[in-house]
Amino acid sequence: MQGVLVEDYKNPVYRSQARAVLSNFLLQNKKLPFFVPLDASIVHLKRWSSIVFNPRVKGAWKAILERYYETDAYKSLNNTVAGDPLLAKYATIQWLNTLFQKCESEAERRNIEPKDGDYVQALLQALDTQVSPAEASRVAIRLAEALEAEAKEIQKDLEAAESFSHLGLPVAELLEKPDEFRLKARNRIIVNLVRFLRVLRREASAPKTARAPTIPGGRPLGVKRLSRWFELTSILPSELLDDDLLAYRLSSRSAMVRERYGGLPDYVVYLDKSGSMSSDILYRSSPTQTEYVPKISFAAASALALAYKLKQVGSKMTLKVFDTEVHDPIGDIRSLIDTLLRIRADSGTNISNVLEDAVKHHRDSKVIVVTDGIDRVSEDAVKSAKSANLDSHFIFIKTDNSLLRTNFPCTRIEEAKPDILLSL
Repeated sequence: MQGVLVEDYKNPVYRSQARAVLSNFLLQNKKLPFFVPLDASIVHLKRWSSIVFNPRVKGAWKAILERYYETDAYKSLNNTVAGDPLLAKYATIQWLNTLFQKCESEAERRNIEPKDGDYVQALLQALDTQVSPAEASRVAIRLAEALEAEAKEIQKDLEAAESFSHLGLPVAELLEKPDEFRLKARNRIIVNLVRFLRVLRREASAPKTARAPTIPGGRPLGVKRLSRWFELTSILPSELLDDDLLAYRLSSRSAMVRERYGGLPDYVVYLDKSGSMSSDILYRSSPTQTEYVPKISFAAASALALAYKLKQVGSKMTLKVFDTEVHDPIGDIRSLIDTLLRIRADSGTNISNVLEDAVKHHRDSKVIVVTDGIDRVSEDAVKSAKSANLDSHFIFIKTDNSLLRTNFPCTRIEEAKPDILLSL
């Protein structure tokens, strides 16, 4: 048995890619004959229009690969991964895992005992030497159909990974745990979170309080050269592209400092993650189109968009989720995604704990509470927050509370408005 392509199999690029596939911990079968991961690597790394099958080679492996090559799913996937070693490696590994699983089931049906657990080579040899051409063709078709289905799933993974990468999550780390990543990439709450956040980051304006800072509280510094070492945290991102260049610019104080505003308060957003927040609310995706989306998705995206805009103007935001209790602050989107995956419909809402936590830890910050349900609120907690001059604003999602509305600024919404926090 041998490779089935018209290809330079000694090409170090392809051989290196195949070895990387074989050594990767995600690959379920490490004992594949080298020509299998080599051919699989080539068909994903090389542009599909440049791939040619060797007409002098026959056999089941060629039949499987040719049938797969002819599918639209393969060509679509190849258009995404060709030329990118990282994405092509992920696609090849997942593809080979599916090949191994299907070969194992087909071999067990025929009582084929593989050597060293390599069902791929055992089945391919049996199809070439032990079964009729008609039966071998049927098996090749079934295997190619399974690989086509897997190509569609891999394409979904990579499209989600691209969306996640725009949020600052490294693609390589995402793809190291494909089962976990697919859980996140298929979760409706997360899908809508990513979608809303991409729109908000691109289109939303800065918070109103960031537009006109008061002179006593501070004024914009503008873009300027580094003059004091404490300004290191404000260096423009473009300065970080090259380590050597950055070191030179730091030593010569020629690095550029981003625009900052003084006098802006820090924000704390308390986000209700009770079970009811996973239910749907109307969203107008355009003036003529409406759909239903999870409440928590647009609320979380709006909070993250606020954090992004505040960072641009020299302020910051702390995000705390709550249900019956207030949980620890969330410092990055990866932690938030993990939290949103664990929403349970049986958890309730306790605003009293939110007010107590805000008075204890955040009385100098601007507090925003986003909730869709209020079981009850302690009058003592409200009085304590009022006496502490807590600067707070409540966003009610299709709910209300007269005690809170009497004592604090409140906004009630009947449909999803992802930019609601930025509009305050």
